[in-house]
Amino acid sequence: MEDVLEPLGRLILRIIKWIVVDTIIEFVLKGTGHVVLKFLTFGKYPRAGRDEGRTFAVGFVSLAVVLVCLVLIA
Repeated sequence: MEDVLEPLGRLILRIIKWIVVDTIIEFVLKGTGHVVLKFLTFGKYPRAGRDEGRTFAVGFVSLAVVLVCLVLIA
């Protein structure tokens, strides 16, 4: 019985992992990048559908800068 349920459990955990990672990328990195770009460019960028790569990159860099600053403060 365990041989039957083990792959099903792995599949469910893999789906949950994919959802969590996708959520982190979508909301945290892209959201942070969107807010930072809007703030730094006074609302000009990011443009809808065109600057997805920049939004992700800026979100990643801004979170990395925040984490480095927190480490340096501590």
